[in-house]
Amino acid sequence: MGLVSLVYVSFASNNMDESGLHEILRVSRENNQAAGLTGMLLYHNRLFIQALEGEESLVDPLFRKICKDPRHRNVVKIFKESIRERSFGDWAMGFNTLDKSDVQDIEGYTDFLAKPNAEFFTSAPSSAKLLLRSFARKSR
Repeated sequence: MGLVSLVYVSFASNNMDESGLHEILRVSRENNQAAGLTGMLLYHNRLFIQALEGEESLVDPLFRKICKDPRHRNVVKIFKESIRERSFGDWAMGFNTLDKSDVQDIEGYTDFLAKPNAEFFTSAPSSAKLLLRSFARKSR
């Protein structure tokens, strides 16, 4: 066992308002901090992009739980890889909402926010990494 990073995308089953997102974050941060998990969550127009980091024995069961969570649909694992150090080590769960102005300056990025889809990331997993790390740098 060792540290892993798992990135997935999903769509919210229902529209999420600000209070619903804040509640998800509150619970996630409490649970992740207690378990020693870190990560980043991005949200736009019902699309979630999330990175989870931690011991594989903790990340895998959490991902299975997310897959069964009725608030998510079309959950797609983009990648899972072993890591030596965490990209989001300071955050039980970093968070940001996305809009076009957030991503239009990221080098090589297309306008996927106009029609968000999981295939965008499954065909280019490095794009998910780039997006998540870009927001990590902006948030520090």
